[in-house]
Amino acid sequence: MTRNPASTQPAGESSGAGPQVPVGSPRLLALHGAEQPYAWGSATAIPELLGTPAAGGPVAELWLGTHPVAPALVEADGARRPAADLVGPLPFLLKVLAADKALSLQVHPDRAQAAAGFDADDAAGLAVDDSHRRYRDRNHKPELIVALSPFRALAGVRDPARTLAVADGLGTPALVAAFRPLADDPAAGAATVLRTLLTMPAGPAGELIDALVAAAERLRRACGRGSAGGGSHGGPALDNPRDGGEDDLARAADLIGRLAAAHPGDVGIAAALLLNDVTLRPGEGLFQPARMLHAYVAGLGIEIMATSDNVLRGGLTPKHIDVDELLRIFDPRPSDAPVQTPRTIATSPGGLLRGWDVPVADFALTEAVCTGGGGVSVGCPTVLLAVEGRVKVTATADDGTVVAPLELRRGGSMLVTGRAAVTLTGAGRVFLAAPGH
Repeated sequence: MTRNPASTQPAGESSGAGPQVPVGSPRLLALHGAEQPYAWGSATAIPELLGTPAAGGPVAELWLGTHPVAPALVEADGARRPAADLVGPLPFLLKVLAADKALSLQVHPDRAQAAAGFDADDAAGLAVDDSHRRYRDRNHKPELIVALSPFRALAGVRDPARTLAVADGLGTPALVAAFRPLADDPAAGAATVLRTLLTMPAGPAGELIDALVAAAERLRRACGRGSAGGGSHGGPALDNPRDGGEDDLARAADLIGRLAAAHPGDVGIAAALLLNDVTLRPGEGLFQPARMLHAYVAGLGIEIMATSDNVLRGGLTPKHIDVDELLRIFDPRPSDAPVQTPRTIATSPGGLLRGWDVPVADFALTEAVCTGGGGVSVGCPTVLLAVEGRVKVTATADDGTVVAPLELRRGGSMLVTGRAAVTLTGAGRVFLAAPGH
């Protein structure tokens, strides 16, 4: 667990609980997130945000929710208690995510696929914690990530013509052959390519990746870029390609080097070239709907998702890959990466409130940018996380009762129990998570 730099004043006397939306008397409670030390994480990005010393090992994620795997704790009645004790299980999980190395290529199921898959795994006698189990629950897992730093990600099947141009530019015959179905069937050829790569025998797969890495290194040297190496939470310096061509090829060469440094010999390095390669600017969001193949490459961001553990992997991982099940739920149709610019919801003398539109009811994420000129009304959030400055949080219950305020500093987080209209004053930036509508 991490130290939370929020400081509190006395809060209300009681709290209610509900399965999704908090009910009962409002309270503002300091929240302590749970750190996840996954190997792909940054050793410094999350500690810097929290204002804590780096311990030396990776801190990949900070979980701020009620997920039973790593529940957050609240300061309530003189003790730390699981947040779920006060608000019940939340339908979303808010995270800080800091990637120095690429996460696995993955797809999430829709609700119907998750329910059917969960039942099938149960019928097969697979325990929930079995490493070969594909579905851990019956829920879908849509996700939204908002960049705090430049954030590189792969998302959605790229236009086949652009991908074929990249394969030709790399000059690797085995890759060109594997990607040929994109020309024969632009609408669905990506599924055939993915099956070919993921079922390729170890010998030919190793030769393909070795040739691909060598070709990428030659291209980087020809362009004067040198070796790519690993990622960093600052993200890559390459700009997004606008018209394909040489920009696509340069990014592909850089991506191959980064992936090879993190996942040497993994055939997912070739599969990653099927996807749109984008770098989010700070404040931009990337929404991952069901069935979209994606992976995060490098950067620091705020992520919110439906509470679920359902992940079907397709490379860049030592974990189990079920190729048939992955392809059953994978959407092979080409699409743009679903990048979103924030939408301004409201402005006031004290700042503004902005958000990212998502087509799901599990969660809503907004950000208050407070400029110190007065208050910013932010509705009825459940979890708050400050990423800049210092703000005072005031909550007013439906009956007009004002809850004792709580100060929230950079890296601090808070749980709001009950229903209350929340106002922020001061100067800073605060992310606000709540169930959707």
